[in-house]
Amino acid sequence: MSRLYPFPSSESEPRVSVASNDMILMDFNEERIRKRRRNSEEKEEEENLPNHVDSLPQEVAFDIISRLPIKSLIQFRFVCKSWENLSYDPNLVNLHLSKALKGNLCLIFHCDFPIKNFLYFVEFSPNSYEKEQKLGKFEIPFSNRMAEFNVIGSCNGLLCLVNSLLDETLYIYNPFTSKFKELPKPTPVYQDQIVMYGFGFHPITNQYKVIKITYYPNALNLNSIHRPGRGILLLHRHSNSSVQVFCVGKSSNQWRNIGKIPYKLQKNCSPVLLNGRLHWTANQVRNQGQHNPGVVRIVSFDLSDELFREIESPELGTHVYIRRDYHISSLGGCLCIVVPLRGTSDCSSLDIWVMKEYDMKESWVKEFNIGAFCPNFISQQDLYKSRGVWRSILTSRMIRVLCLLKNGDILLQYKGGTLVSYNPKNGLFNNITFPNMPKFFQTVPHIGSLNWVDSSS
Repeated sequence: MSRLYPFPSSESEPRVSVASNDMILMDFNEERIRKRRRNSEEKEEEENLPNHVDSLPQEVAFDIISRLPIKSLIQFRFVCKSWENLSYDPNLVNLHLSKALKGNLCLIFHCDFPIKNFLYFVEFSPNSYEKEQKLGKFEIPFSNRMAEFNVIGSCNGLLCLVNSLLDETLYIYNPFTSKFKELPKPTPVYQDQIVMYGFGFHPITNQYKVIKITYYPNALNLNSIHRPGRGILLLHRHSNSSVQVFCVGKSSNQWRNIGKIPYKLQKNCSPVLLNGRLHWTANQVRNQGQHNPGVVRIVSFDLSDELFREIESPELGTHVYIRRDYHISSLGGCLCIVVPLRGTSDCSSLDIWVMKEYDMKESWVKEFNIGAFCPNFISQQDLYKSRGVWRSILTSRMIRVLCLLKNGDILLQYKGGTLVSYNPKNGLFNNITFPNMPKFFQTVPHIGSLNWVDSSS
């Protein structure tokens, strides 16, 4: 006969036997079964609820859904299976993209932290940025394969990223849907080569392309620089070049060599995509050792016929200093030249020339003059704690014109890490900050979309 051994307890507490424990366990199992049955019944009731979106005509449903911000649209996918399938419909994707291009921007902050880079974002509305808008962080699915990278460009919701550790791995990436595509590697990069990339879309051919421009050093063509007290430094002149193009989504899946580039593009110039062309600034042509300080050279690459052309620029005059700090941008769909005025301090005044009609020299107009403004820069202590790559950016005179906002303000970035909006009507500046904003970043204006490039496109 088996004995029941009581658990140790105080005299005031009832003694519980093993048999009573078995009864408690049975009650617990029965409760679990009842709970499962209730959950199953609730799920069945939810599935039988009328789906109001599915009951609408498709055109009406698409029009409603396409007005959602990208974060809400991503959440829309998780409501039910039918809504998830609906979000992949190409007609809805294209309709949402067309409306997103006319709506508010998404700002992406590329943080070049040691060992590993990060991408943060905020859905930016110029009328509400003073309210607390929390930054989101993208979980890059291929970060283990490419910890450090450069952002080549943003186009229709897609980012083009390249490995910054000379590996030359390239990715096309939609940060909101987490879809990505690794591109085949082009010709390898060797020491002393200068490599520049561009990424864009042509609306007529409906194709996305990546371009790689490589300048090769010429051992027989040297440039000597006299350094007082340190002798003469010999530098290679990169007179040889090659241009490769990759068409994203095509079945060929190969880089094509299309020859040489007849221009020497400026090394630190980010390409500007406009009207199916990528634009850079180029070094000036010297005639008998002289150059015109009042002329900006703009070179375009047509993503359709794959030809380089020079865009005629206005005569800016000799009162401006443009040898190093000028850059190009796009404001309201128009190409523009941003020129710092001669003799100003680090907080430079800017002239902005706008080309009202594309590729028409006569349409250049000096539309904006932005006065000197000194925002809250990063402290010198934080600056010297940062990486060397950031030191060179943050100590320069560079002020980047990012874009034109919906309310008419111009979005500026000072010294690589300070965002400022400028109101051309009243001349007022406004520092833009968000909670938990990183100290070191480069801003990429972006369009949040469901867009993707399939191999069949």
